[in-house]
Amino acid sequence: MQKLIINADDFGYTKEINQGILDGHRFGTITSTTIMTNEKEFDHAIGIYPKSLGMGVHLNLTWGNSLITGKPFSKNNKYKAVLGRINPEFVEKEYRSQIEKLLEVGIRPDHLDSHQHLHAFSPMRKVIVQLAEEYHIYKIRWPKEKHTQILPSMSFINQKIINLKIKKCPIKTTDHFFGVLHTGQPRLKHFLSYLNFEGTAEICCHPGKQASQNKDRLYKTRQKELDILTNDLFLNTIKEKNIQLITFKEL
Repeated sequence: MQKLIINADDFGYTKEINQGILDGHRFGTITSTTIMTNEKEFDHAIGIYPKSLGMGVHLNLTWGNSLITGKPFSKNNKYKAVLGRINPEFVEKEYRSQIEKLLEVGIRPDHLDSHQHLHAFSPMRKVIVQLAEEYHIYKIRWPKEKHTQILPSMSFINQKIINLKIKKCPIKTTDHFFGVLHTGQPRLKHFLSYLNFEGTAEICCHPGKQASQNKDRLYKTRQKELDILTNDLFLNTIKEKNIQLITFKEL
C-alpha cells in the first residue's frame, strides 16, 4: 500500500499560515507540520495545535531571531550555509535550542527538517542527524526530489543543487519526496502528479490563509496551495488510489 505524508512547513511563522495549516488538516489532507520555534507566532501555533496533527521542528537559520543571541539572523547565513562556511558550533547550539523549545511545551517532535532545506549541506547535514539520534527523533526529511524535465525557475535550480549535495539518508525517511520543484508555482496538476509513487512519500507544502502583507516570497501563493490541498478532486484521488495518509510517527 502507498503511504503518504503531507507536511506543511512554516507553522508558527504567521497567524495566517497557522490557520491555513489547521484548515488543511481539518479538511483531511495535511497530516503533518513542522514548526519554526523561533518565530513570533509560535505561541499562537501551539495554542491551536491539535494532537491529531503530526509535529516536527523546522530548523531555521535564516528567518526571524536566533534563540541563542535574541538578534535577527544574518542575511548572509543562507549563503554561508550553502558554501559550508557557517560556524558548526553555532548551528548545533541554535538547532538544539529550537528542538528544546518545542520539548519545553510538552510536545515531542516526530521528525526534523530544515527551513530552505539547508540540511542538504554540510555542516547542517551532520548536525541534524546527530541531534535526531541524540533526542531519539527517528525520522527526518531527506529533500531529494527527482525530476524528468528542465523547469525555468529558481526552485528547479535550488533542487538541482540539493540533489548534487545530498546522498543516502542515514536514518529513517520516506522513499520519495515532492514539493520543492514547484515551490512558488503551485498547480493542482502538480499535486496530482505527486500521487504516482510506490512505497512511502512526503509532499512538502506551504499553505496559508491569504496574508494582507508581504511577509515572504510565498505570501501570494500560500492561499493557492491551501485551495489545492482542500480541493475535493485532490482528496478524492488520494482515496481512489487507496493511498494511506500518515504522519512521520507512523512511518
